[in-house]
Amino acid sequence: MIWLIISTLLAASVAWLTYIVKKEKAKQKEMRNDHFQELEALKEIQRASMETAATKYDEKIMSMSEAYQREIEKLVIENEEIRKNYNNQGEIVTHQILENFKSDLIRKKILPPDEMIIMPNIYIPDGNGNTRQIDHLVLLSTGIYVIETKYWKGHIVLGLTRNNSQRFSFLSDIIDSEKEETLIFGKSVSGELTVKTCENPISQVQQTAFILSNYLESQDITSWINTLVFFNYDVKELHDWSDNSIVHRVANKEQLHQFFINELTSKNRIYGAFQLNTIKHLIENANYH
Repeated sequence: MIWLIISTLLAASVAWLTYIVKKEKAKQKEMRNDHFQELEALKEIQRASMETAATKYDEKIMSMSEAYQREIEKLVIENEEIRKNYNNQGEIVTHQILENFKSDLIRKKILPPDEMIIMPNIYIPDGNGNTRQIDHLVLLSTGIYVIETKYWKGHIVLGLTRNNSQRFSFLSDIIDSEKEETLIFGKSVSGELTVKTCENPISQVQQTAFILSNYLESQDITSWINTLVFFNYDVKELHDWSDNSIVHRVANKEQLHQFFINELTSKNRIYGAFQLNTIKHLIENANYH
């Protein structure tokens, strides 16, 4: 009888253990299935994330490419406008020199972008119903700079007067006794000597500065105007005999760069960025061309 009971208990225990083992195996199988499904879900999320990231990257590249293309088109249009608006090749050369110089100053952190404004080929009312053309205005914190560009080739004699014409004694009787003259000696295509007389650029830029000063003062702007004559043709020789000490004469882009560097490093600030922008808008509003 006892053995029967023991056998029954053992059988029941074995059956229970078998049931527990099967149940645990089923639970583990279910957990593995769940884990597999979670892994698949994670992989799907990762694939979707990568596809989204790739799409966004492609869109960003496309946007950058389009923006770059628009910028190129803008520069082409601006360059074409500059060429249309300039009176001669020399003014285009000067503009390119000034823009490159500004970029270099900004890159070297010598000045912020809004403290150098380059204004090409503008017109200012002279008060008599006419306008005065200015090749370039450069607005800096140290002042306003009027640049008269001369794209002259040959031997340039600047500041010739009756008093110093003994170097050209035969000219003494025909040179004006009051004003300075400018002569340009060159050669024609056939090799003949050519002599050309031109308006004195020193007097020209001084008159321009005077008209600009009057205009700005009429707009309640106190002006500090500096004047430059820039001889920017590469093939030339400048003979400067002028006694004028007010107008700066610059014979190449290196001298032009050095002039502005000296201005920025040796002079006090007169205008801030807001004032420079105000002057820019006033001059643009006066541009009747």
